[in-house]
Amino acid sequence: MKMKVTVTLSANAGVAIHIGGYRIWVDALHTIKQPGFSAVDVPLQRRMLQCEAFADPDLILYTHCHPDHFSESLTAEAQKLWPKAKVILPERQADGQIPEFIHSMNGLTVRFVKLPHEGQQYVDCIHYGLLIMVNGKIILIPGDCAIGAPELQKAIEECRIDLALLNFPWLTLKRGQDFVDEIMKSPQILLYHLPFERDDEFGYRVAALKAVQKWKHSKVQLLWEPLQTLELEL
Repeated sequence: MKMKVTVTLSANAGVAIHIGGYRIWVDALHTIKQPGFSAVDVPLQRRMLQCEAFADPDLILYTHCHPDHFSESLTAEAQKLWPKAKVILPERQADGQIPEFIHSMNGLTVRFVKLPHEGQQYVDCIHYGLLIMVNGKIILIPGDCAIGAPELQKAIEECRIDLALLNFPWLTLKRGQDFVDEIMKSPQILLYHLPFERDDEFGYRVAALKAVQKWKHSKVQLLWEPLQTLELEL
């Protein structure tokens, strides 16, 4: 049975996912701008408060607590606005925010998979990928996972991934392309963790666009503008 899913970007790899009646935020709230990337600045925060996609979340999830993925202050503000939302972090940051490996609620299951962060300098980072499962459909969010990591291969080898939200190097690097095609089996792809145009000092957007234009194995779309919304059918 086909299922509709809506994905809306905040900045970088921050998204609000609406699927099966659930509203799930992943890495959506962060305020620290990193070189070559963007952040959820104050003007964008104001726009998000007026955006239906970023209202009344059921889950507020984080893959890891790097400042380009997580803001403790914005998360606390979101909890005040929507006290029924459950926050799950890979690290304890405040009372009640405890990592769980499997979280289930009325037909929705989120599986947290411990994965290595890309880059040797982040070898000690506590980092998780997500498998979001609703009515037999599976959305993969590997976060900042090392490209082609065997831990990710093991986690998904028995899964049929319907949609993958991937950082742009998965399609700009050969080892990432091979993994997507041979291991992920080329699901629908949203390519993100890209800067807004004004912040693209390293040419990441051009590289990502070229990769998308060359990719012939499955449907891939760029998610790279503030509050951009894509509607898909899985």
